[in-house]
Amino acid sequence: MRRLQPLTAVTVPFAALLLLVAGECAAQATYSRASAPAQAVGSASVVLKPELLNFNFGGGKASLNPKGEWTVETSVSHRGLLCGEYSVGVRFGIGKPGCSKVVWLTDVDYVTNLRQCNNARLFHSGGDVQPRLAGSFAEISCAERVIRCTGVCK
Repeated sequence: MRRLQPLTAVTVPFAALLLLVAGECAAQATYSRASAPAQAVGSASVVLKPELLNFNFGGGKASLNPKGEWTVETSVSHRGLLCGEYSVGVRFGIGKPGCSKVVWLTDVDYVTNLRQCNNARLFHSGGDVQPRLAGSFAEISCAERVIRCTGVCK
């Protein structure tokens, strides 16, 4: 008669393999970037003095005011059943038309962090204040929205 091996002899190596794969997935981050030129919003007078810069990323938007206060809003889609941690951030810069040859004034500032699973599409919204942007407000012409994902990202 054939003797069966205990279930733990098979389960333990399999569980260890799953933990190794999950740890490897969680350690890697992926990034999705989109740049957009500024659209000034303000009152027209002898000299145009914008009250707000708007940036449209096609499916998301950001705005910046002269005090360095900014907001970002966008929808993020997750594909697949396993989960990923998504963060949305923005950075601002000065560049040529169409956001080419941009000199970025700030690093990416991430303001959201949401766990997404099961083909979820979630709305991310946040903002921050960066007073150092106030001094360069008149020259700012570009923003870049960055979506960062860690975990199982597709």
